[in-house]
Parts: sequence; C-alpha cells; structure tokens
Amino acid sequence: MPSRRRAPLAMGAAALVAALLVSVAWWPAAQLDERFASTAARSTSPIEAVPSIVAPEAAAPMTVPLRASAVPIPTPSAQELAWGPTVADWRAALATARALPLEAAAGQVIVASVTSPEPAATEEMIAELGLGGVIVMGGAVTDVNGVRALTAAAQSGADRGDRDWGAVVGVDQEGGVVSRLRGLMPDLPNFMSAGAASDKSAVREAYAQAAVDMRAMGFTVDFAPVADATVGMADPTIRVRSAGSDARRVSATVDAALAGFVDGGVVPVVKHFPGHGSVTQDSHDVLPLQPVSIAELENRDLAPFASAVDAGAPAVMMAHVSVPEWGDGPATLEPAAYAYLREELGFEGVAMTDALNMGAIQASHGPGEAAVAALAAGADLLLMPPDARVARDAIVAAVDAGDVPRERLDEAAARMILMSRWQRQLEPVADEDGDYARQLAAAGATVAARDCAAPWVGDEVTISGGGEDDRAALGRALESHGVAVGGDGTSVFLMGGDDARGSADVVVAMGGPWGLADSRATVYVGLYGRSPGALAGLADVLVGESEALGEWPVDIDLPYGTC
Repeated sequence: MPSRRRAPLAMGAAALVAALLVSVAWWPAAQLDERFASTAARSTSPIEAVPSIVAPEAAAPMTVPLRASAVPIPTPSAQELAWGPTVADWRAALATARALPLEAAAGQVIVASVTSPEPAATEEMIAELGLGGVIVMGGAVTDVNGVRALTAAAQSGADRGDRDWGAVVGVDQEGGVVSRLRGLMPDLPNFMSAGAASDKSAVREAYAQAAVDMRAMGFTVDFAPVADATVGMADPTIRVRSAGSDARRVSATVDAALAGFVDGGVVPVVKHFPGHGSVTQDSHDVLPLQPVSIAELENRDLAPFASAVDAGAPAVMMAHVSVPEWGDGPATLEPAAYAYLREELGFEGVAMTDALNMGAIQASHGPGEAAVAALAAGADLLLMPPDARVARDAIVAAVDAGDVPRERLDEAAARMILMSRWQRQLEPVADEDGDYARQLAAAGATVAARDCAAPWVGDEVTISGGGEDDRAALGRALESHGVAVGGDGTSVFLMGGDDARGSADVVVAMGGPWGLADSRATVYVGLYGRSPGALAGLADVLVGESEALGEWPVDIDLPYGTC
C-alpha cells in the first residue's frame, strides 16, 4: 500500500526537529484548518464491518505491510476527518480554543487523576483549574452509584466553566489485569482473549456492550485498546494485555475493538505508540530503550497503529519508550515521534501522553517541565501530571515567555474540544442482555488436545490450582451444566501466572499461555482470563456447549494440534 511519506525520516536529528517546528507542532493558526481539510481528503473513513480473520501460519515470517488492515475502508468525503467529525466541526473547535483565555486553554489540555470517591473534590478541581477532564483511578471506585456520582460531578465542574463541551471522563478498563471497574460490569478477560478469537465480530460486540455499560456510568473515554504486539515473557509490562505477537492478528483485533467502543458511544484510545510489547523494561519504573530501526518497527510494532489510524482511531496514546531515530528521550516528549504519527501515518485525532507521573518521566523531568515539553513536542492531552496546577501554570508561563506558541496550545485545546463534542453526538447501540465477558471468553478459548471431540470433561471433575475464588467460579459454572465437582473424574488444573505449569487431564492458562509448553495434559486450554464470566465461558467450552474456535495468539510448542 502506498505510503503517506512526504519527507524522509532518515534526516539528522537537528534538521528533523527544525522541520517539525515548522510543519507539525507549531503551524500558524490560519493554516491549521487548511491542513485538516487536505488531510481528510487523503485519509480513510471510520471503521465499518469487521470480518472474521484466518490465523497466519505459526511459522510465517513477520512481513506485514505497514498499513495492513482486516477492514475494507471506503474513501471519505474531503469534508470529513478520518475519525468522524467534519472539517466544519474542526474549524468551530479551533475558533472556540482561540477565544479561550490563556489559563483556560492551558487547563483544557490536562486530564488529571482522581483517586478519591468524593464527588465535590472532583467538581471543584475541574472548575477551578479549567481542566479538560479526569481519569478515575481504582481508589475512587466504590460501587455503580458512587461512580455515577463522581462522573456527574466531573461534568458539573466542566459546566461551571460555561462551555458547550463536556469533560473527558476516562478510565483504564482494558479487561483482565487492568480493570478499574472490576465487579461493576461484566469483567472481560485480558485482551489476548480477543486476539485469540478468530471471529472478530464477537470482539466488536463484546467491546460495544462494555462501552454501553461504561457510558451508563458516565465515562466518555476508555484508555484502551492495547495495540502493542508482545514478545512474551521477555516483555515485563504488556504480555496478556496484548492481542498477541503477530502484527496482523493484533491489527485486526484492535480494529474490531475500536469499532465496538464507538458503537457503544465511548472514545477509544489506542496505546502505547510506537509499541511497548517488545521492550524489556517497564516504563512505570525506568525509560525503556527500543533499539531497532523504524524500518523494522514498521513490520511489527507500528503495524497495528497504522491499521488503527486507517480504521479511524480518534485518539492515540504515546509511550514512554526511547526510539533512537526519534531522539534520546521518551517518544512522549520527542517531536519526531509526533511527526511520524501525523505525517507518516496521517493521524488526525487526539495525541496524548501516557501518564506523566510514571518513572520514565519523573526520573528526569519535573511535573511542569514534562507537561510543557510534551505539549511543545505535539501532545494534545497531558495525562496525569503529578500536580495539575503546577502543569497548568507551567504551560501558561511557557506561552507567555514565547517558549510554546499560543498556536500550538490552541491546536491541542481544539482537538480536545472536538473530541468531547463528537463523543456527545455518538448514539450507542442497544444494551443487550447476556454476559458478554462469558461470550468473549468462550470465543477466544484456544484448545489443543489429543482428541478434539468435545466434551473434554466427564460427569465428574476435580479442580485444583488457581485461587479459591477461581475454583469456586469454575465449579459453579460446571455444576450449572450438570457436572459434579469433587471426588474422582476429569482432573482440571488452573494456572494463574503467565509462565505457570501444571499436570492434569485438562490444564488451563488463565493468564498468558507460555507455561503450557512445560505442562502435561491431554487437553491444553488458553483462557486468558480468570473472572467469573471468563470461567463460565471455559465451562461452556469444556462441556461442548460452545465450540472452541480460538487460535493461539502467540507461538506455543504443544504436543497436539489446535482443535
């Protein structure tokens, strides 16, 4: 597929940064809407139907074209941006941003963390600092009513600013290990389950229903899906949060989840650009180095992001990962990283930082310094600065001093305003009955067995491994199918760790599947989740009520073929 390249990225760092200051981050204000109109004419439309995909052969080399996508995309009108709004909408948002007082514009690009369940404090923080919004962390989550009060307070704080767009009210709700709303809605398995599902329409449906539930609690943005391709156990951060190791499968899965989120009325955020699944350090603690070239990344880590952009992604989160071709610092603070995203991939939506309170940033930047550097580099949304007031005041001072042109701030604020207005216009699909977490877990369950004829359990089972809650949930689910739990019968062993191993008639990986290779069984199952819904989906598969259609999302050496 033809590239959108307009200038080679092999230029020297100094020349590249100089070019960026002219062409990307700090365009003259009069040229901003013209750039969006011209970009819309060459970009792709929002996500349409997501078909099922066929898994690649395990031994196939990673030769994915940069723009690989499982979604057929028609060419849009020149008056539409790729992710939904029109050029007229963009111009209106830009006019609104330009009219904001400097302090209000500076606050608009900040999304602060909320760690307390107290609604009044959230409302006051947004109103006083003019914040673009908040991200609700686990400590602020109590029950459904408490969350609704908190999100309503966030919107009340925005309303006090006399603005016609809402606050960003975001949450980290990937499913599996990253689930801030655990227990308040069906708990989806890890995203690797979606990657394993060969029917991507099941992925879209699950994430649409999850978005419906999130929106009903007052959330407008979910910081998901994860577009990182994982390298497995050497990856300390992502692993089962990823859809898998094959860029084609990851791309198709991310595109399906994107479509589902939008169907449900919530803005999805594709993360962590340019990929966090192939580095061997955790950016929560230190700055990971990505040592390979951009050309190599284009066939692996970057491919799912390129596909998501083509599919109409409204927002992309930058990773705190160092890519030498873009500079010595984290991509979050490097103008060349934003240039690649905008100029090479043609991205038109909101570019945001990963949390600015993470170790990769805090080790070398103060809270105000990091916020200013990210904004100057090209970020539109500054996520979780350690001190929102310090970050806002630092931006105001930088603009006053001429270190960051007001035009750059206006562009960022306008994208935030545009995204919020667009989200309010989304019409979510109907809230359907049924446990979508259970259905997705069954769709993604991957089985390798000596005999592929289900059922894989008899009339009685013994369950071991896992935790007490895991065993109890699976036991209840099997009993609902008429299977007795206890005594003799089929032995089922539940593994929680990504590299755990076990021995039984049936061995189940509730986390990553890598430990299955060192396990002994006649039936090997990749489940990728351990919530009650996921374990109910496992029971459906084991008794033969649901067909096992999952494909291994990572390479696993097992004695039997995939059923």
